Amino acid sequence: MTTTVASPARATTHAIRIRNRAYAVVPPDPRDPRLHVAAAIVSVQVLGQVSLGFELSIAQILVSILTCGLLEVAITLRRSRAIVWPASALLTGNGVALILRVPGTQHGDWWSLRGAWIFASVGALSLLSKYVVRVRGRQLFNPSNVGLVLCFVALGTSRVNPQDLWWGRMSVALAVTYAVVVCVGAAVVRRLRMLALATTFWATFAAGVGVVALSGHAMTARWHVGPVSGWTYWSVLVTSPEILIFLFFMITDPRTAPAGRVSRLVYAAATAFVAALLVAPAETEFWTKVAILGALTIVCAARPALERVLPAPGTPEDRVGPWLGHRSTGPRRATRRRREPLAGLAVAGAGILLVVGTVGPSAATPAAPHVDEHQIAHRPDVRLPAGAVPPVTVADEVHAIVPSLDRAAAEKRARDLVADLVIAGDALQRRDPRLAATAAAGTWLLDLQRQIAGAGNDRPVRVPRYHLDAIELVLVRRTGQSSPQVMLSVQGTVQTETFGRAGAEPVVAPAAPFRRAYLMVPAGSTWLIASEQPPP
Repeated sequence: MTTTVASPARATTHAIRIRNRAYAVVPPDPRDPRLHVAAAIVSVQVLGQVSLGFELSIAQILVSILTCGLLEVAITLRRSRAIVWPASALLTGNGVALILRVPGTQHGDWWSLRGAWIFASVGALSLLSKYVVRVRGRQLFNPSNVGLVLCFVALGTSRVNPQDLWWGRMSVALAVTYAVVVCVGAAVVRRLRMLALATTFWATFAAGVGVVALSGHAMTARWHVGPVSGWTYWSVLVTSPEILIFLFFMITDPRTAPAGRVSRLVYAAATAFVAALLVAPAETEFWTKVAILGALTIVCAARPALERVLPAPGTPEDRVGPWLGHRSTGPRRATRRRREPLAGLAVAGAGILLVVGTVGPSAATPAAPHVDEHQIAHRPDVRLPAGAVPPVTVADEVHAIVPSLDRAAAEKRARDLVADLVIAGDALQRRDPRLAATAAAGTWLLDLQRQIAGAGNDRPVRVPRYHLDAIELVLVRRTGQSSPQVMLSVQGTVQTETFGRAGAEPVVAPAAPFRRAYLMVPAGSTWLIASEQPPP
């Protein structure tokens, strides 16, 4: 992200003297539209901190903004001997902070400096790119865009991540966020006469992502249980606040977008198409977001070549109708010859998108543990004593991601969990692997069956008996960007009974504290324990 509007006439300047040298001072101009854009981005940041749960600290935002601002002031001072309000640089720094996330940063830890060097480095790289990477005296890349893409590709998802595409269930705060982004963004692109560019990008991107979604492609995301596919995949990508910010405040940057009418439409359509092409093989949300950001970097790199083959700004051919050949003008044949390579590339690209979207890799759905339905029919009816199932709580993040999972469903899982633990204990005591299969599946069942087989008929077997004090439905993530799993986190005490030969009295160990998290899988109307792990 960088300046999204052309710089206004310079504000009234003042001068100061430092060591007998005069320096012009240009303060911010309240009429500068860049301040309006900055106000919109700051509003989104405030909403993110207060209501949307951004995993971003105020300190990280300030590091990014100050790095860009100070660099811009220093460069301008050296070049023009003027102290100029760094409006564009502050937008670049704020854009970096709006999208960049460092894993481990907790929402509400306002002054965390976790990964501060990353925010500073990406801010500096972004800001310097517009001075270093230039073609014919003009910056080539959108500063924050190229800085973020290089950061994500170089460091990977274990160290950095983009802001999530999904910002939560609809709420007043999210509705205000949409209103701020859309209203300010629409006003900006209209003032820049880039409304057609923005519309072309969105329509082409929506169509391309639609093809990818219809092909059955899916991705994993940390805010969705299981792969994201179909309508959910399409709607999240096309309506995400992050995509709208990318649309209104990044691809419409006048310093990196083409100037001509035709070239702007081709630029917008090309960015959208390349984005759809790159997201087609992306299996995770991380690479999906990097693909979208990377599409702009790729098209910006190709912009000089596009401008050479497309009509020059202000020429009679620089209108969509004549360029498409709707009018019989003298140079139409030559224009058509110039369009033929582009048309060929468009047709070939559309075919590639269809092929990649159809046969490319997709987010793999984890294989469900095998459940012996015939054996489940022999599941004993366990009568649980009063108090055996403690009250169940549901973590807020579960409600946010799986709103359909209500308290009744949570209590059903909890009751089945307690019954599964009782049946599993009885199966160990009786050394009955078939009984174990009525309470367990997956790795947990295999572990029970190994214990039973290892004990045989004459070796001791240890049988845990549980007393649970609390059960909470939680989300557990294996890695930062992996799809979460809904698990039951329990705590209480466990007392182990060791049985020797049949008929012998067990040796009972003292009760010990117990905390575990269980993954449950459905088996008809019953939930079975599939695996366990330490609690989150």
